[in-house]
Amino acid sequence: MSEPEPADRPGLPDLATEADIERLVRDFYRDAAVDEVLGPVFEAAEVDWAAHIPRVTEFWAWQLIGGRRYDGRPLRSHERVNRLVPFTEAHYERWLELFCATLHERWSGPVTDLAEQRARRMAGSMHRVLAGDDDPGPTWPEEGAGREQMSTPGDPRPGTGGGLVMRVALGRRAAVLPGDDESPDGPASPGR
Repeated sequence: MSEPEPADRPGLPDLATEADIERLVRDFYRDAAVDEVLGPVFEAAEVDWAAHIPRVTEFWAWQLIGGRRYDGRPLRSHERVNRLVPFTEAHYERWLELFCATLHERWSGPVTDLAEQRARRMAGSMHRVLAGDDDPGPTWPEEGAGREQMSTPGDPRPGTGGGLVMRVALGRRAAVLPGDDESPDGPASPGR
């Protein structure tokens, strides 16, 4: 018997808030940072997780629930790391596989489906741009998924300050990111 399609997973909530999106981003990067295929990319990039997690959360919130807090060029921002570790088809495939698995582990519904659609489009666009095709420029979703921008007064998200650069220890199941010890589920465990 095959794994049920995401739409056939009753009882899972849809992505609805910026907190949901931050959870998706953190869960994804916890695994991606130590992944056999993607981990070396993050290690070479010496990612500043305290800055990266909030920025990527803002990007996905902008894509999925609306608002214009994100200001950047996500495709061009990967050029430096692509020069350090040239992205291959295996990188794009694994990124999508891990992103979609993380997404569908906790959520199901129209916004979740939109997240997968946007991730697939992002991977294809990034592949073209980093291979030397013209930069299509930012894709500005007009209304996100039809919701008003959700924000937290004062933006008191954990891990938004600092400048910690996490060196990834490959071989562990999951990385511990800045702010994990303050997550709603408590500390992340390496065997998550």
